[in-house]
Amino acid sequence: MIIDILNSDIDPAGRNIRRAIDKLIEENGKEAFPLFDGNEVTFHTTNERIVNADRSVLNPDADLIIVVSRHSSVNPVPVLTVHPPGNFGEGLLGGNDFELGMTSPAWMKAVLCNHAKFVPEGYRVSYEITHHGPTDFPAPTFFVEVGSTEKEWNDERAYTAAAKSVLYAKPADDVIPIIGFGGTHYAVRQSVIGQETKGALGHMMHTRDVGSVKSEMVAQMRDKSGGAVAAHVDRKALSKMEIANITGILDELGIPEITEGDLIKLNNMSYDAWRKYSSAADKIEKGLKLFPHGKMSDGKPSAVSLPDDFFSAAFGKDSTPLMEYLDSKGGIIHLTGEGGKLMPVFLTDAENHRSVSVELIALSVQQITRTQDCVVDEDIITISRRQFDAKLARTLGIPSGPLFGKLSKGETVTLPDGRTVTPDEVTKVTQTSIRIPGLEN
Repeated sequence: MIIDILNSDIDPAGRNIRRAIDKLIEENGKEAFPLFDGNEVTFHTTNERIVNADRSVLNPDADLIIVVSRHSSVNPVPVLTVHPPGNFGEGLLGGNDFELGMTSPAWMKAVLCNHAKFVPEGYRVSYEITHHGPTDFPAPTFFVEVGSTEKEWNDERAYTAAAKSVLYAKPADDVIPIIGFGGTHYAVRQSVIGQETKGALGHMMHTRDVGSVKSEMVAQMRDKSGGAVAAHVDRKALSKMEIANITGILDELGIPEITEGDLIKLNNMSYDAWRKYSSAADKIEKGLKLFPHGKMSDGKPSAVSLPDDFFSAAFGKDSTPLMEYLDSKGGIIHLTGEGGKLMPVFLTDAENHRSVSVELIALSVQQITRTQDCVVDEDIITISRRQFDAKLARTLGIPSGPLFGKLSKGETVTLPDGRTVTPDEVTKVTQTSIRIPGLEN
């Protein structure tokens, strides 16, 4: 892979980052830095503003272009940033109108995470939303910047940190390229996703553009973000109208929406596995939420179901033992429905289906027998429930009030007329029989 690093000689931050890169290489050798691992790295400097640069300033054979530059803001903060080039509207700062540049989500994520490692005290780390030119470079391009004033551009701590972020960049193999919608210029939620999950943002759109965006632009975001496989929508940053517009376009283009919570869950499974398990969950019931326990394999998903009444008897009041088992076993997904209701269906690799099924049944029986009055006879479990019968108590002449409370708690009481009544005399016993498939085996 050929990586071309570009800076402008009239940009003080770009000059300083480039100088820091040269110094680090001179002091440590190229072999000390992952950037050079299997890659050919070239350097080019232009005498014009990068946003107006054309292809002539580049290595024509480059597979990736990293622009080191300054960041300016009307609300200046000390910051290390990374962002893709592009214009969602007119190209007021270089590039073509309504055109996005190609970019690399995996490489941007690698640099962002390095920013977090090397950031000097007093600086923040952030993605920026897609903005400014150039938009027609022939290879994936992104900007690595120090901001936001001359003080930061000339801060050796900051530009050296940016240089290290580039030199130590090495994309992971399992990143999930996505595009993002909503938020401010400093893409806060996307920055968290980039640092804490496998999600790797490509093009990102400010809230102000989401309400009017067209499907052609969203398709361009996807196609020029390394073929992004999903989209993150920052719903808290958008109005109902804006959400309706973007989700409608995503549906039209067949781009699945993925939440920050989903991406956190994907830290223990591949995106392909997530898609397979999500599809399996949709076949059970639309809208179910998935909660993986431990590392999930890429094998064929299989559903393990328990009878509703059996599952409710075992875990309806306390699901703690179930969750402890799932965490210990691993490789299992539990599902929740509307209102967070725990579903009696679990997803696992087909190869683990039998063992998970047997263990869940055994755990359920253990939980029922431990917490309830029951009898197990082959494949039938009969649960007896004792309940204070207020109607029966009244027929015995017991006045409602404190005496009802004592009897319901299992205490013997003495009535005003001197009679003694035990709890058993006013207790109703109901029995429920549940068939447990496979218990007799």
